[in-house]
Amino acid sequence: MGRSCATLSQEADGSLLLSVEGEDVSALRAAVNSYLRIIMIAEEMQEVLK
Repeated sequence: MGRSCATLSQEADGSLLLSVEGEDVSALRAAVNSYLRIIMIAEEMQEVLK
């Protein structure tokens, strides 16, 4: 298993909650940066497909 993990859940109001955990600050920072990059790419792709 890796040094970090993430879970995604949908809240009652329809929003998404991303929870990221890391074994240490470096692992947490790397995981947060990766997931934020993925979210930015998904948003950009939505704009392209409109």
